[in-house]
Amino acid sequence: MQVTPLTGKFGADVSDIDISQPLSAHELRELREAFAEYSVLAIREQDLTIDSFEAFALQLGNFGETPFITPVDGHPNVLRLLREADEAGPLFGSGWHSDWSFQGQPPSATLLYGVDIPPAGGDTAFTQQEQAYDALSDGMKELLEPLHGVHSARRSYGPSGTFGQRDDRRSMEIIGDESALETRSHPLIRTHPDTGRRSLFINEVYTIGIEELHHAEASAILNFLFEHCRRIDFTCRVRWQQGTLTMWDNRCVQHYAIDDYFGHRREMMRVTLAGETPQ
Repeated sequence: MQVTPLTGKFGADVSDIDISQPLSAHELRELREAFAEYSVLAIREQDLTIDSFEAFALQLGNFGETPFITPVDGHPNVLRLLREADEAGPLFGSGWHSDWSFQGQPPSATLLYGVDIPPAGGDTAFTQQEQAYDALSDGMKELLEPLHGVHSARRSYGPSGTFGQRDDRRSMEIIGDESALETRSHPLIRTHPDTGRRSLFINEVYTIGIEELHHAEASAILNFLFEHCRRIDFTCRVRWQQGTLTMWDNRCVQHYAIDDYFGHRREMMRVTLAGETPQ
């Protein structure tokens, strides 16, 4: 297995490995070590069916729960992320976010496989939240330490959210409901259960407040953190190719789907892996 860093800080391309077949114990250990080090892995030149995609994911962990989006028939844990060439409207996955952070136990990782890739565009950008935390002043770290972010799906999947209403023009079947109005609180600063590294755990799509603060106070702090989190020096970008599988660590990474490929079709398969209660 060959690992080539994407930047000087995080993210890597992975080659010389066939994940369509069961991995050996050595290969699996190498892959886990690379994931812990780089947080984002783009595994290139793969040829996966939906079954081999699921089988690879299950070597890494159990499936997470996926609300609001209708999965592939016969594969309840797999989402088909499809955008036709002439499709307009909001792009699923746009906006900086960590997947399903509004859940009590948000997913540890997301795996996304490129089935039909535009000739250009459609990259996914990532920002590393351990680096974002490390760059804060000691005073800001001390201020944030005891605080809890309030997370909710309401802006995306609530009745008045971006995807709250059925839209027959949309290729994906996304069905928001009242459950999106529920909230969960997680520490603003969490510790990675595998590496022990600390990171910020907020995002502009799902974090709507701070439990211990008034709205105006929370907004001031969150707006600063949202801007801080996406500093260019905390980021990397994966350029998709046919047969690329990208996996990222939702516990310390945010991502953003870039909408710049109108006129071209894009189809992906996605699963999430179960996570733990943020601590």
